[in-house]
Parts: sequence; structure tokens; C-alpha cells
Amino acid sequence: MFGITSKTGQLLHQDHLNTIATLQKMEEFLVKQTSKRPPDLADEALRRLIKDLATGIDDEITRHFGFEEGHLFPALAEAGESGMTDFLMSEHATIRPIAQDIGRRSREALEKGFTPESWAEYHTIGMEMIEREVFHIQKEEMGLLAAVNALIDADTDAKLSMIFAGA
Repeated sequence: MFGITSKTGQLLHQDHLNTIATLQKMEEFLVKQTSKRPPDLADEALRRLIKDLATGIDDEITRHFGFEEGHLFPALAEAGESGMTDFLMSEHATIRPIAQDIGRRSREALEKGFTPESWAEYHTIGMEMIEREVFHIQKEEMGLLAAVNALIDADTDAKLSMIFAGA
């Protein structure tokens, strides 16, 4: 990967790595469990995993997407990159409801458990979200971070990184 010289880019990259790690845990869990057999949520480690997944997903779509949409994308659009930022915003709009659904279903499962039907839906939606989010992160790693390095000046980078770190 290219050298990330901006502080904002470094913070986003670290956030991407954290999200990928969360998504990998989710994928391992979903693949191991299969869609046919609901997991036993009496297992405390499994409950913790479901809770961590819901929290990590919620953080990604509120804090991370919110920062990009509210602060970073406008700065990049002002520097001439509105095509890329519009495209990434459209991906956020596609990912957000799927991720919110998984978060909601995770919280419901922690309260009530899974039925065979709710588990099959959770499994399918979870795998779709993982695929979409990983592909989205790959695009941001290749395009967005390069644009941040190239187009965001040092003063703006300092302001943006402080906003993101405080979000």
C-alpha cells in the first residue's frame, strides 16, 4: 500500500483495519454456524461476540460514515473530487440500512434468541453486509486515502484528524 502521509488518512486506515477485523470475526462465526442451525445464545462468549459485532457495526455507520459524509467528503468535493465522494456516499446509502438491520437483529437476538427463521435471515443479511462493506473499504483504501494524501492541505488535515479523533 502507498504511504499514508496525512493524519486523517492514517486514522481512517486504522479504522478500516478495525472494521475488517470485526467483519472477519462475523464472517468466521456465520460460516462456522451455517444458516441452518441457530446458535445457542446461552453461551456467554457468543453473546459477547454478537454484542461486539452490533457495537462495531453501529460505530462504523454512525461515527465513520458520519465523519466522511459531514466533513471529509465536502473537503474533497471542494478540491474537485465530487465524483468519487458522490459514489462513496451512494455506497454508504446502500450499506447503512443493511448494517442497521444487522445491528437491530443482533440486539433482538440478545434479548429473545434466534428462531430458525430469524437466524437464516440474519445469516443471509450478515453475509451480504460483510461483502458490501469489505468491498467498500477496499475502494476507500485505494482511492479515498490517495485523494486525502494528494488533495487535503496540512491545515485542513490537522482540523479533520482532530474532528475524527474526537468523534
